[in-house]
Amino acid sequence: MKLLKQIFHFKGIKIGKKDKTLQKIIVIVLLLPFLLLFGFLTYLLLPQLLSNYILLIVYIILFIAVSALATFFIYRLLHIKFWFFKKLENRRLLLRYLTENRIFYPIKRKDKKDKIKYPAVYLKQNKYTIIVTLELRGGQFQDKFLNIGGALEVTYSADLMGRIDEKGFVSYVYSADTILGRISAKDVRVVDKGLMLMEDVFWDYVHDPHLLVAGGTGGGKTVLLRSILNALLRVGVVEILDPKQSDFESYSQLDVLNDRVEIDLVQMMNKIKQFKENMEIRYATMRQFKKDRNEKELGNFQSYDLKPAFLIIDEFPSFRASMLEQRELMPEAEIVMASLKQIILKGRQAGFFAIIATQNVKADDLPSTLKDNIMTRISVGRLSQFSYEVIFGEENKNKYFKYIEQINGERVYGRGYYGVFGSPAREFFSPLMPKPEEWEYYDEFETLERLELEFDKQVTVVKTYTGQELSEELAIDYRVFKKYKSEFETAGQEFEKTYSTSDLIMFERAIECRKSGKTYQEAISEAIL
Repeated sequence: MKLLKQIFHFKGIKIGKKDKTLQKIIVIVLLLPFLLLFGFLTYLLLPQLLSNYILLIVYIILFIAVSALATFFIYRLLHIKFWFFKKLENRRLLLRYLTENRIFYPIKRKDKKDKIKYPAVYLKQNKYTIIVTLELRGGQFQDKFLNIGGALEVTYSADLMGRIDEKGFVSYVYSADTILGRISAKDVRVVDKGLMLMEDVFWDYVHDPHLLVAGGTGGGKTVLLRSILNALLRVGVVEILDPKQSDFESYSQLDVLNDRVEIDLVQMMNKIKQFKENMEIRYATMRQFKKDRNEKELGNFQSYDLKPAFLIIDEFPSFRASMLEQRELMPEAEIVMASLKQIILKGRQAGFFAIIATQNVKADDLPSTLKDNIMTRISVGRLSQFSYEVIFGEENKNKYFKYIEQINGERVYGRGYYGVFGSPAREFFSPLMPKPEEWEYYDEFETLERLELEFDKQVTVVKTYTGQELSEELAIDYRVFKKYKSEFETAGQEFEKTYSTSDLIMFERAIECRKSGKTYQEAISEAIL
């Protein structure tokens, strides 16, 4: 089967002069009913028209104008509403790009206009993706084809998602017509692929943990966060910090979020520390499950049927600044930031995830240790180019981030970009808010069942270790333990005076990686992530 796929691999339909001819045929077909109607009416009115030349001229001009406008309207409507015609338009755009950039072979002919032959260029398209494949094989345009990806991204007003190199060919994959995948806020749910934000966009919080949401005033950030909340409340426990005391404070009286929405600065700081302590308890619980099942390796929270927990921090820079502005809170603020760092570094396996929301992101708004370990990033609304670079990283440094106010003549809200750290960013549309008379967040949240973590119903003891005790638990020499600790600290990992269960599990992972032949640096890096 694999061999057959290689032999009959469909690269798409080859681009050629037929694409230009096809456009003419479509226009003629659309004009044909008007031409027939023109001929029929002319036949009926011929005596009157011939007897009055002014009426004849007005009749012809009027009919041409009406026919042209109607044909143009139908042509545009077909290309807006129907995927087949969008595909034809994308083929025509590619042909035009090749022609105007002289990417063709002119063939000389005696006493005739030169014939044009196009190189092997293919286009394949589905609902949200355009794939352009170009033949290399040492041809005249090989160098151009290897660097054409960015130009076609602008041509299609799409987002270049990746490049596929195979023997003799290069393919560029674009995300296009993204708005077609927009969903309603009431339909945002957690499914097998993760948290569905669009028909083809999922936040896989298990494999790409933690989420950064950035959006300016009026950009749609609040609608996006509330839509995410609508999905997460159904699968786990959500804690919310609302420094602005506006977007989430009204939900604090609901049973599903009672005692889980904080607006007071000190209480918000305590909530982060408590969330981190709950993560440690979760690790202790999982470790006990591992022993009970006689497992060799610790699984993740899903393998023990445990619920995820989410910490939403709205307006994070404001929250952080408030802590640092008060001198008496500065020692406590350091503990809070260390706790948050531990959540982001260690939370994935235990099912503890952070969602950090902000407006325009500055370089010092998020410490690099936090930012570099938040794997999923979303922007909505208008941001500065520098903010895009901070959010989406070096991989998107040269990307042209567009701000679009209207699509097909209609004002659009909640447009932005979505990306996983280390990958190209793509166009994104936040969930669409239904009409207030049809659906409201508050009314929906009122119907949801309150979920609890497993240790809300039982007492779990969190064990701590000294360095010597931890080395004995790991069954390694204390000097070897200190070597691992040193490597962890070099990689940016911080430890408290005593070591927690999650620290124990992290050391265990590093030791297992070392046994498989990896270097200390590779083992430490894998253990942290």
